[in-house]
Amino acid sequence: MKIVLMVHRFHPEIGGVEMTAEVLARGFTQRFGDDVTVVTHTTRRDPNVHFTIRVLREPGRRELYSAIRNADVVFHNNPCMQFYWPQLVIRRPWVVAVRMWITLPGQIHTGRDRLKYALKTRMVESADVLVANSQAVAGHLRGVSQVVHNSYRDTIFTVTGPEPRDRRRIAFVGRLSADKGLEVLIDAVSELVRRGLDPHLTIVGEGDLEDEVRLRVAALGLGHRVVMTGRLTGPQTAALLNTHGIGVVPSTIPESFGTVALEETACGLVVAVAGHGGLIEAIGDAGPTFAPGSSSGLADVLHRLMTDAAYYEGYRSKARTHLANHQENAMVDAYRDVLAQAVSARESTRGWRGTMRQLRRFLHPS
Repeated sequence: MKIVLMVHRFHPEIGGVEMTAEVLARGFTQRFGDDVTVVTHTTRRDPNVHFTIRVLREPGRRELYSAIRNADVVFHNNPCMQFYWPQLVIRRPWVVAVRMWITLPGQIHTGRDRLKYALKTRMVESADVLVANSQAVAGHLRGVSQVVHNSYRDTIFTVTGPEPRDRRRIAFVGRLSADKGLEVLIDAVSELVRRGLDPHLTIVGEGDLEDEVRLRVAALGLGHRVVMTGRLTGPQTAALLNTHGIGVVPSTIPESFGTVALEETACGLVVAVAGHGGLIEAIGDAGPTFAPGSSSGLADVLHRLMTDAAYYEGYRSKARTHLANHQENAMVDAYRDVLAQAVSARESTRGWRGTMRQLRRFLHPS
């Protein structure tokens, strides 16, 4: 099968959407022998990494048109509407995996933004097959035919560290931005110190909030308890996680899923997540939740994880079963089935009938 896989950002970017695109592109090629072309806005390259798949980085109009014309199916790994225009004239089966909110639940927009997002939503809902990465996202759209949870990189993130784990050591992995809840986590660590505990926090990642995080750590007198590593590779992150006992995903804005929770769990940590959005599905019954934005609520959960061995091990005992549902091959196979179904079920997309069919789907999405 000739697959054009579109994704806004791709390697060497390291976010969740980027990782799923890489896993799927590699999986389609290696497991099924598919001819995969990745289309992305990312122009930066890692000279030490060579892809056997074709990667079009910010392609020109002719290059993009040619790629879609030669495809059996076009797969948007999250909607990429800037790359959509050739599909207006080249009718190909179109599958969209929605991995992020088109608009955040409860978000307030100007009239212009409301129109823009309404049009984008209508276009996405007109896809031949619409898939969501969580039930939370599925409830945000009409016409979602299937929910396929994200996988994690199970060849990288695995248990290699010592047992028992040091439950004083807490890890955060993610972008250093206001929506990721680092302020909540740092305040919770400060509260644990006030309660007489001995927490140590490692922050892995980079972002615009780095200076502010350092200032807050210093202001709370936590300099000797908090280490900021900056950006690490996947293997480096996995090795570091294996020296920790607890992970935290404290996002203050609902995540559409939360692959990092799976990665940390796979490395043997018990992961506490903010209890909203797709994070609840990402952690399942393998970790506790806390009220989003509540540093005291997070401190309570961390306190119990650090001091109650039975409570901690109760979550760890459920990790293997939970992770089995999120292996890379399971996600690859599920999406390959979706693409194959879209190709086999697609009505003729040539000529005026195809145009009218696409127009009907746009005006009246299922």
